[in-house]
Amino acid sequence: MIKITCKTNHEGAELVADALYRYSPSGVTVLDKEDVAELWDSELVFDYLDDAVLERPSEVSVIGYFEGDFSEISDDIKEVLSRIQKEINVPISLQTEEVKEEDWSENWKKFYEIIEVGDFRVVPVWKKDEVKDGTVILIDPGSAFGTGEHESTRLCLSLLSELDLTGKSVIDTGAGSGILGIAAAKKGAKSVLFRDIDPSSLHNLRENLELNAVEGRVERASLLDGIEGKVDLVLANITADILSKMTNAGDVVKRGGFLIMSGIIDKYAADLIRLFEGKGFTLVREERDGIWVGLLMRRV
Repeated sequence: MIKITCKTNHEGAELVADALYRYSPSGVTVLDKEDVAELWDSELVFDYLDDAVLERPSEVSVIGYFEGDFSEISDDIKEVLSRIQKEINVPISLQTEEVKEEDWSENWKKFYEIIEVGDFRVVPVWKKDEVKDGTVILIDPGSAFGTGEHESTRLCLSLLSELDLTGKSVIDTGAGSGILGIAAAKKGAKSVLFRDIDPSSLHNLRENLELNAVEGRVERASLLDGIEGKVDLVLANITADILSKMTNAGDVVKRGGFLIMSGIIDKYAADLIRLFEGKGFTLVREERDGIWVGLLMRRV
């Protein structure tokens, strides 16, 4: 298998990627720090980004893979890239190297392990026979919308393990792969509403519900928008800036009910606690893992 790497700049990246895709039908990868910078400046910005991402070289790499004899396409691809270079006056260089073809359909699985948090066991489905005890949450992490490995997910599971959810109603918003809501259901919750704005994430979520034989309502929706009625628990593992927009949390959570939040960088935790205290909550417990903070708050 031949790895094809084209070096260009931000302006040339899209055209080069389109050209390379003709020879790499399995897809191409574009490494462009400007794409991240644009997201950082947009309304979709998250509250944490590793500075190293924005410090990447300005040079853009477009990478694809060709199965076969590269000499068969060498002249064609060079001609296409030369034409792009002349038409829009961008730098383009071409590099190739032979790489070993691996069975990624199986090899990627070795990177996923069983995650243990208290009694919870977050288990890739192919490892289900390795678990002998605990409350098992099966996941198919192929789409990677949440695997339980991130500190914020573990913090939520830890805080969730302290609650008696027998017969309780729960909303898991920003649900991703559904790990938290599935955990709540397995702790005895009578109803769980899963919400997320990403349709691909919701597809993965439904797969995980089926794997765990868990029933729940799934909605494509943001935060607690449009929620009528009250519930016993809201789970929200997102980011501090998005959590701060959950303005109706005090109306949705019953008095005596709970709110579990994570995805919070430590420097934002105090402000977020004060914000939700103003919405009728009191802090029950705060847990930390590195720079990440999880909060368990009670509606008073």
